[in-house]
Amino acid sequence: MKSQRKQARVPLRPRIGRLDTLAGILAEMGCVYREMRMGTTKLDVGTKLVYVLATMRATVETMVLERIEARLAGLEPQGGHRGYQVPDQPPQRPN
Repeated sequence: MKSQRKQARVPLRPRIGRLDTLAGILAEMGCVYREMRMGTTKLDVGTKLVYVLATMRATVETMVLERIEARLAGLEPQGGHRGYQVPDQPPQRPN
């Protein structure tokens, strides 16, 4: 029979923060880097983890850019007019 202490030892799962924001991904990259520096994570494993996190970062950045483009498209006036124009008046040229 095993002692209670040995029975209670369950391999701890790594605590991973939120990976759906740039801040969360960068924080996780920092944690992996520190683990590699301290020697708790092997360099080859840490390098692979950081590569995956960098890919996730690029994906999140692309999603953010798409949201910004959609918001800008919603702000553009209809008809493709550029610049300021007073309705019902012809456009004026600068002197």
